[in-house]
This record gives sequence, C-alpha cells and structure tokens, in this order.
Amino acid sequence: LRCRLYSSSWGKPRQVTMLTRCSDRSRSGKRFPVPESLLDCATVQPYVHNCLVTLHEGRHVYWFCVFFKRHCRLRANPLLSSINHVFRGDAVV
Repeated sequence: LRCRLYSSSWGKPRQVTMLTRCSDRSRSGKRFPVPESLLDCATVQPYVHNCLVTLHEGRHVYWFCVFFKRHCRLRANPLLSSINHVFRGDAVV
C-alpha cells in the first residue's frame, strides 16, 4: 500500500510502503493497513487515530484515509504545524 508519511523526523514528506494484514490465512481475505509499522514512539503513544477525508475538486471527488499519532510528549512536526498551532506527532495519508 503506497502512502505519504509526514514524519516529525524528516524535513519533507516521503513516499513509503505500508504493510498490510489479511483477515484470514488465505490470501483471498480482506486486507487491512498496518500504520503502526510507520509511526514512531509506540511507547509514548501506542494508539493510532484514523479518519476519512473527502476532497471535492470541481467534478472530481477524492477520498483519503489519514492515520496519525498525536500526544503532548511527541516531537513537534513542522510539516503539519502552523504559526498558531503546533502538531506533535506523525501522520500517514
């Protein structure tokens, strides 16, 4: 599964591959993404949040699944922060 990682460790987003798991032992089962394999600091914040984002651009509609970690003890992420708000954690789209 190809995705874009916005890591607090890097200065720019990177294209990465996310691991997936099957719902059963056969390869014909449903596959689920494993964002924990990409996001840092499992000891500080073991939980991964997710949300579905819909983008309307003219007549086109795009859907993105966003996985992220957020915690006050995680590093500040300059890629996802603004002047008024500091985002602490990583995100995968």
